[in-house]
Amino acid sequence: MAKFFGFSAVISTILFVLSVFYGVIGVPNHMLWGLVAAVFAASLHCLVFAIFTGSGKDTRLLVEDLNLNQEYVKKTKVFKRTVFPPALYAILYLLILTTLGGACSNTTHVWVGWLHGLWALFTIYYNIKTFWLEYKAIGVNSGILKELNFKAGEVLHDQVPEITEFTVGNEPQKVADLDWETHVYAFGKFLGFLSLNTWLVYIYFRFIMGEIRTLIWPFILVSGLLWLSGFILRKRYQGYRPKFH
Repeated sequence: MAKFFGFSAVISTILFVLSVFYGVIGVPNHMLWGLVAAVFAASLHCLVFAIFTGSGKDTRLLVEDLNLNQEYVKKTKVFKRTVFPPALYAILYLLILTTLGGACSNTTHVWVGWLHGLWALFTIYYNIKTFWLEYKAIGVNSGILKELNFKAGEVLHDQVPEITEFTVGNEPQKVADLDWETHVYAFGKFLGFLSLNTWLVYIYFRFIMGEIRTLIWPFILVSGLLWLSGFILRKRYQGYRPKFH
């Protein structure tokens, strides 16, 4: 999961750079690229919430069921205090940035444009810093889960060894052995989620900005491609979807 998040964070950073570049040279597509970058970045931060909420709950239940060391639960709770606030602020700053961007299109005041530009630099810096924090936290969390899986395997080795295994294809496999294929399946789910978020950009243009001439077919095309790509990946790697026994 850390590899997948790191790859996605790099893509998000590239989108940020493109949107700033188009804004500097005055390309009309600057607003579209900026909204795409903001939606993609916000989606990544939401994914982080899902990762730590889900893993924290699973860790707590496993520790309680097997009477393992409560230290594992304490370690996972730390991430909610250290990662969640910056992620929430990053999303808030993105919302402010897109609002200022919309204001630039409806006002002739130069200071609004300067404020939008300065806020964009700050927001991009803060998001990149938060991406790095989230990436490191996901890596540490993965290590905790692998250690927890190993301890659970020791406890249940003579009773129900299957409970500490995942089904990958037709072969049972340890959590620590899951690698690229499981990340590809997760990426397919993320693409499906992103295909829905594409329509937030259209809603922003059409109903908030009042751009009644905004073409709908590019959004249908992008949303359809994202959904289809995610569907193909989920279908192709369905056998690598983690399933507890």
